[in-house]
Amino acid sequence: MVSVFDENDNRPTFHEKIYQVRLPERERRKKAEPIYRVVAYDQDDGPNSDLSYSIVDGNEDGKFFIDPKTAVVSSRKAFAAGSYDILTIKASDNGRPQKSSTARLHIEWIRRPTPSSVPLVFDEPFYNFTITENDKVAEIVGVVSLQKNPFPVWFDITGKVL
Repeated sequence: MVSVFDENDNRPTFHEKIYQVRLPERERRKKAEPIYRVVAYDQDDGPNSDLSYSIVDGNEDGKFFIDPKTAVVSSRKAFAAGSYDILTIKASDNGRPQKSSTARLHIEWIRRPTPSSVPLVFDEPFYNFTITENDKVAEIVGVVSLQKNPFPVWFDITGKVL
């Protein structure tokens, strides 16, 4: 029997080099809340493709932290409308020698709009999407659409594991 081991010849790759998000201002929280998730992938196999994430620049005041495995950037701090943050996120693989790459997360904090009294009209009365544990991260799993609305739409995505 011959075993072939993967050589760590690929560095992690982010889907984007610069992620730009606009988020509503928010007050200080007791519990950290997610801000954004940056995702990288590595074409190697095994441990060479296991990634860990860190914030390497733009977090000198410690407002943000990142989950090293899920790449979710979170914070408990307050963010005022008109402020702007730029973070450099690093993805490192577990290979030898270790390889890494970086992407930037630009966060623009905007004024939270007042709720509209105009009801949203969705194109479908109900949406249901299914994903499997093998689906790749950052793949589209469904599209929710609504009829034209003159106001910004703020939403949360929730779900349950069956």
